[in-house]
Amino acid sequence: MSGTNAYMVANLLEKMSNEDRDFRYMAVNDLINELQKDTFSLEPMIEGKVVRAVLALMDDKNSEVQNLAVKCLGPLVKQIKEEQTLDIIDRLSDFASQPKNEELRGIASIGLKSVILEVSPHSGYAVCQKFVPKLLHMLQLADASYEMQIDTLDILAEILSRFGSQMTADQQARVQSTLLPLLDHNRAAIRKRATTALGYLVVHTNDELFSDLFAYILKKLQTTRVSTEKLRTFVQCTGVLSRFSAPRLGKHLLELMPIIVKETAGEDDELREICLQSLESFVIRCPTEIGPFIGEIISLGLQYLKYDPNYALDEDEEGDDADADADNDEDKAMDEDSEDEDDDEEYENVLDYSDDDEDMSWKARRASAKLLGTIIETRIDLLPKLYQTVAPALIQRFKEHEESVQVDVLHTFIVLLKQTSFYAGDDTVNLAMTDDHGFEVDVSGCGEEMAIKFPKRQTPQPDNADMETSDSPKYLLRTLVPKLSRALAKQLRAKSTQTRQTGFRLLREVVYVLHGGLQDQIEQFIPAIETSLSTSSADQHHLALSSNLKIEILAFLRLFLRNHSPKSLHPYLNRLCPAVIQTISDKFYKITSESFLVCIELIKVIRPIVYDSKAGQYDIEPMNMDYMPYISAIYDATINVLNTSDADQEVKERSVMCLAALLAQTGDVLEAKQHEAWNMLLERLRNEVTRIISVRSLAIVCQSPVAAGKELERCVLSAVDDIALLLRKSNRALRITSLECLTILIKRFGEHIPMQSYDILLQELKPLISDVDLHLLPLALTTIKAVITVQPGTIQQIKASILPSLFQLIQSPLLQGSALESLLSLLASLAKASPNDYDLLIKGLVDPLLNVQTTGVSAGGVAAVANKQAASAVAQCVAVLAVNNSETNRDQTIQHFQSYIESPAVNDSIKYLSLLTLGEIGRRVHLKQDFHEQILSLFSAQSEEVKFAAAFALGNVAVGNIGKYLPLIVGQIREQPKRRYLLLHALKEASGCLEEEAALGSASDEIWNLLLEGSESDQEEGTRTVVAECLGKLALTNPKKFLPQLEERLSSPTAHSRATVATAVKYAVVDPSQEHDDLLRPIIARFLNLLQDPDLNVRRLTLLTINSAIHRKPYLVRNVLPQLIPLLYDETVIKEELIHTVEMGPFKHKVDDGLEVRKAAYECMYALLSTCLEKIDVYEFLNRVRAGLDDQHDIKMLTNLTLIRLSKMAPTAVSQKLDDLVIPMKSTLDFKMRSNAVKQEVEKNQELVRATLRCMVALSALTDTGAAPTFDSFLREVKMGPLAEEYKLTLVEVENRENRAADYMDLS
Repeated sequence: MSGTNAYMVANLLEKMSNEDRDFRYMAVNDLINELQKDTFSLEPMIEGKVVRAVLALMDDKNSEVQNLAVKCLGPLVKQIKEEQTLDIIDRLSDFASQPKNEELRGIASIGLKSVILEVSPHSGYAVCQKFVPKLLHMLQLADASYEMQIDTLDILAEILSRFGSQMTADQQARVQSTLLPLLDHNRAAIRKRATTALGYLVVHTNDELFSDLFAYILKKLQTTRVSTEKLRTFVQCTGVLSRFSAPRLGKHLLELMPIIVKETAGEDDELREICLQSLESFVIRCPTEIGPFIGEIISLGLQYLKYDPNYALDEDEEGDDADADADNDEDKAMDEDSEDEDDDEEYENVLDYSDDDEDMSWKARRASAKLLGTIIETRIDLLPKLYQTVAPALIQRFKEHEESVQVDVLHTFIVLLKQTSFYAGDDTVNLAMTDDHGFEVDVSGCGEEMAIKFPKRQTPQPDNADMETSDSPKYLLRTLVPKLSRALAKQLRAKSTQTRQTGFRLLREVVYVLHGGLQDQIEQFIPAIETSLSTSSADQHHLALSSNLKIEILAFLRLFLRNHSPKSLHPYLNRLCPAVIQTISDKFYKITSESFLVCIELIKVIRPIVYDSKAGQYDIEPMNMDYMPYISAIYDATINVLNTSDADQEVKERSVMCLAALLAQTGDVLEAKQHEAWNMLLERLRNEVTRIISVRSLAIVCQSPVAAGKELERCVLSAVDDIALLLRKSNRALRITSLECLTILIKRFGEHIPMQSYDILLQELKPLISDVDLHLLPLALTTIKAVITVQPGTIQQIKASILPSLFQLIQSPLLQGSALESLLSLLASLAKASPNDYDLLIKGLVDPLLNVQTTGVSAGGVAAVANKQAASAVAQCVAVLAVNNSETNRDQTIQHFQSYIESPAVNDSIKYLSLLTLGEIGRRVHLKQDFHEQILSLFSAQSEEVKFAAAFALGNVAVGNIGKYLPLIVGQIREQPKRRYLLLHALKEASGCLEEEAALGSASDEIWNLLLEGSESDQEEGTRTVVAECLGKLALTNPKKFLPQLEERLSSPTAHSRATVATAVKYAVVDPSQEHDDLLRPIIARFLNLLQDPDLNVRRLTLLTINSAIHRKPYLVRNVLPQLIPLLYDETVIKEELIHTVEMGPFKHKVDDGLEVRKAAYECMYALLSTCLEKIDVYEFLNRVRAGLDDQHDIKMLTNLTLIRLSKMAPTAVSQKLDDLVIPMKSTLDFKMRSNAVKQEVEKNQELVRATLRCMVALSALTDTGAAPTFDSFLREVKMGPLAEEYKLTLVEVENRENRAADYMDLS
C-alpha cells in the first residue's frame, strides 16, 4: 500500500477512538468505502490495529456506530490474513456467548454471520476447527437464553452450508449428536432451525451418520408419545432430508411413506399441511423412488383439495351446478342487475361459512393444490390420466372461498395447461416470424420477394397423431372447456382482483394451448371484461392491482382475437370494442400500450383481409359500416396519443403500429382522414425516437391491397429520400428495416420516384456493398435489383458507382449463402436490363482472377488454387450472365473458357475457374459444344483441385444433356476403375439436379445396379460415401421403386453394403418433400436393427442418419422412440473392450474406437430435445447426460450444450439433478495440465472450462434456496476462486448474447 493510503488509515484509526460519536461514525464509514475498492490493500503491520479498532466499536455506546462496525466486518475479512480473521471470530464468539449484555450479544451474532458469509473458502477448515466446538458448547449450555440458541443455530447453519465438506467425520458426528436433541425442544423456532442445520449437514455426512439420523427420526415418528407439535418437526425433517440428500432418503421411502400417509389422515390441520409438503418434496427430489406411490399421493391430494369441514355447502353442489348450467344454457346473457344479485348471493353463501379463528383447513387445501401442481409438472407421462382425475377436481375447486387457496388452485390448472402444450410438442405458438401487427414478415432479405402477407386465418390442425386420439390431453381439455368456462365465469365476477387476474391468465393459457377454443364460451366472460376494464381506484395499492388486472385482460383479448375466426367474433364486438377503446386513455402507460395491441387485433377482426397463397391474391371482406364508429374511435384515440409530446416511448411506438394497421386494413374507408394520417406518419418517421417503427409501418401499409391513392403516393415520394438517408446511421436494426422498406416502396411506386431520389439512394447504397455486414449486404443487393427492374434508366449510374464495388466484393471469401444468391439475382436483372454491357460485366468478373492467379505461377505448374470461394462465386456469376443473354454471347464465353482448359500453357488456377464456369453454365442450359474429352483428360491433372473441378464440370454439363453425357459417365465408371472416385463425384452432381427418373431414361436401372455393386466392394470410405449420396439422390427420382430396394439391403451380409445403405437413406431423409414418407417409415423402423450391428462404422453411420431424421422429419422417429431410446443410451456407455493401447516409440497412447459412436449417440440425444422431448423420460435422459460429463473432451462439450438446452426446456427435472453434476464439473475445472502439454491440448482444456462455466451460468438460474445445496456451494466456490474473473466474463457474455437475440427478434 502506498504511503498516502497508510497515512489515511492511520488517520481513520485515530478518529475511530475519538470521543465525538460523529467522528467515530464517519471514520468507520470511510473505512468501509476504502475496503470496498479493488485497489485497496492493508499492510500486515496495520491489520491488527484496524481489527482491534473495529472490534472495540462493537461495544460502542452509540447504536449507529455499532451497526456500522458490524457492516465493516464483511469487507474487512476480505482484506486481512487468516490469523486475523480467526481472531475476529474468537472475539465475536466471546461476545456472543456472554449472557450479561444482551445488546452486545445480538450485535456480535450479526457480526459472526457477516464474517462467515465473507470469509475465504480456503479458511473453512481453520474456521470449523476453532469455532464449531464453541458453537456446540453454547448450544449445550444449561442457562443459554432462547435468543442465544436461535442465533447460534443460524450461525452453525451458515458454517455447515459453506464449509460442511471441510469438517472431519468426528466433528460432523458431534454436530449431529448436538442437533438431534434440539428436535425435541419445546420451542418451535429452535426445532425449525435445528432441522435446517441438519439439512445442511447431511449434504456432507457419510452413509453411517445419515443412517443414524434417519433411524432417530423414524423412531420418533413411530412412537405414539410424541406431541403433535414435535411430530410436525419430525415430518418436516423428512422433507428437508429429501431436499438435501434425496438419493439416500429415496432408499427409505418404503418405510417412510406409510407413516406420512397415516399422519396425513390425523386431526391436526397444520400437521396435515406439513405431511403434504413433505410428499411434494419427495415427488420433486426422489422422482424414481416415489413412482410406486404416485397413485396414492394423487388420491391424497384430491381428497384434501376439497377438505373443508367448516364450510356450509355440500359436496354435491358441483353436480347440482352442472345440472343447472346444462338446463340454463339458453340463459347465458344476463343483465347487470342479475349479476349483482348473484354476487350478493355468492357472498351470502360465504357468510354461511362456520367462522372459526382456529380453522386451519385452508392450509391443507393449499398444500394439496401445490402437491398436485408438482405432480403435473414432473410426471408428464401421466398427463392423460391427470386430465381424467385431477382436472375435474381442480375445476370444481375454482369456487374455493379462501382467496390464497383459490389462486393456488388456478395456478395449478395453469401448470396443467402448460404441460399440455409441452406434451403436444408445440410448446411455442407459431409467432416467431410474426411481427407486432400480426403480419407475417420475411425478414431474411434473401428471398425473391420480401412480401409482408396478411395471414390466412384458419383453425390450426393437430400436428401429430397423438392429438387425434380420444385420450390425448388436448382432446380431453377441449371436452372440459365448457365446464371450465362456467366454473371460471362465476369466479371472475368476484371482488378479488387477484382471483380475476389469475383467472384471465388461465383463459389466456387455454387459448394458447388450443389455439382458440373459446369462441362458444366468450360471452360468459364479457361482463367480467367490461366491468374490470372500466373500474378505477384512487387507492394506490388497489390501483396497482387494478392495473395489473387490466393488462392481463388485454393480453388475453389480444391472444383471443388473434386465434379465433373474425366471423365468430362479430356478435361480441359491440360489447368488446367500447371497453377496449376506453383503456387507450388510461393514465398508466402499460395499459395504453397493451390496449393499442388489442386494437390492432380488433381492426383485423372488424375488417379481415385474407391472403390466399395458392391463388396469390387477397380475399378482401367488405367493410361492415355498423362497426365504422369503432374504427373512427380507434383512429381518433391513436391520433390523440400521437399528438401528445410527453407520451411514453413504448406507447408512441404502439400508436404508430395501430395507425399502420388502420391504414392497412381500412385505408379505403378512411379516405377522408388519409391526409392527416399520412402527415402524422411522415412526422413520426422524421422523429428519431419513432423512426424505426414508422419505417416498418410504412412498409406494411404499402403492401396492403386496400391502401392506395394520391395521399399514399405523396407520402411515399416524400419518404424515400428520408429513408435513404437513414442508411448511413449506425443503428443496424434501423438500416435493415430501411432497406426492406425501400425495396417494397420501389417495387410498388418505383415508376413515380424521380431520378434525383434514385441518385441519392444509390449513393447511400454504395457503402453497403461490402462483406463487412453480411446481413445488410443481401438486403442492399435486393434493393439495387428492384431499382434496376423498375427503373432501367439508372443503369448508367449503377455501372459507375455500384459495379466497381460489386467486382471487388466478388473477390471476398465470405461471399456465400444468401449474399451470393442476392448477387446472382441482381446480375440476372442487370443482364436483362442492359444486354449490351455483357462483355463489360464478364471482363470485370473474370479479369481480377486471371491477373492475380497467373502472377508467379509457371504455365502448367502445380499450385494451390488461390481463393477457391471467389472462383466459385465468379463461375456462378458468369453463368447467370451467360444464361440471361443472347446465345451468341453465351457461345463466345463458352469457347473462351474452353480454350483455357485445352491450352497446356494455362496454369491450374485458371483451369479451375474455367471448369467451374463451364459446369455452372452447363447445369443451367443445354450446351451444344462437345468438350468432354478435354474434361476427362484433366482427371489426370497433378492438381487435386483441378481434378475435382473437372468432375464438377462433367456432372453439371451432364444435367443439361442427360442423354449424351450420362451413358458416358456410366461407361467410364466401368472402364476406368482408377478414375472411379472422380467419376462418382460427377455422377453425384448430375443425379443431385434430377427430380424424376424419367429424366434418366433407361439408364436409371443401370446406374442403380452399378452403384449397388460399388457399395459391395471393399473400397475407401470416401468412395463409399459418394456412392451412398448417389444412391440416396437417385432413390428420390423414383421412391416407390428404389426405396424398398434400399430397405432390403439393410440386411446385407457385408458390413460395407449396410454402411453405404445407412448413409444413402440419410440423403433420402433430408429431402424436404413428404411424398415418400410412407416408404421411409419402415426403413427407419428397421434401422433399429443396425444399432445392434457388430460393425462400429455401421452403427455410427446409422446414428448420423437418425440424427438427420430427427432434425428434418421428427415424425418419422416418434413412433419408434420407445425402441430407439434404450439402444441410443446403450451407445453412450463407454465400452472397455473398445479401448486399446498403441505404442508410439517410447510413448503409449490409449485409443478409444467407440468414441465416434458415442459422440454420434450424444448428438442424437441433443437433437431429440428440440423435437421429441415430450416423449422422453427426462430423468433417465439426465442420467446419461451426467455420465457424459465423465467422458472425453468432445462428449463433455456436447453434454454441456445439452444441459444448457435442458435447463430451459425441462427446468424442474434439471434442478432435481443439480447436485449430481457437481463432481464431474469440479473435476473438469480443477484439472491440471501436465507441464509439457502442447498448445493444442491447452486450448482444448481452456475451451472445455469455458463450456463448463457457460453451463454453470445457465444452471445457476434454476437454484432455489436450499434446493441444491451442493451445487450452490460449488457455485460460490467458483465465484470466489481462481476462476471468479472468467466466470464473471462468461456471465456477461451469456447475458449479452441473450439480449442481442431478444433485440433481434423484436426488430427483425
